[in-house]
Amino acid sequence: MSEQQEQQPVILTIDDQEYDVNELGNDTKVHYVEVVNLRKQLADLQNQIAAAQQQSINLQVALGFRENALRESIKVVEEESETDAG
Repeated sequence: MSEQQEQQPVILTIDDQEYDVNELGNDTKVHYVEVVNLRKQLADLQNQIAAAQQQSINLQVALGFRENALRESIKVVEEESETDAG
């Protein structure tokens, strides 16, 4: 293999215009890397938000169950107290 291997093109598409990142200037490459990183961070954040929303729903369901169980247990105690008093 030669020292000067041909680089595979890395295609960047902006406004339906394609660019080979390998042919761009250094400043442009820095911006490209930052755009890729920011897009990844944004996608990760959106995934975290979706997971948090699902967790919120799950917690609301669990809370509803526990609140109902609490209400039922109070009724049982009240009924037992009334039976014992009568």
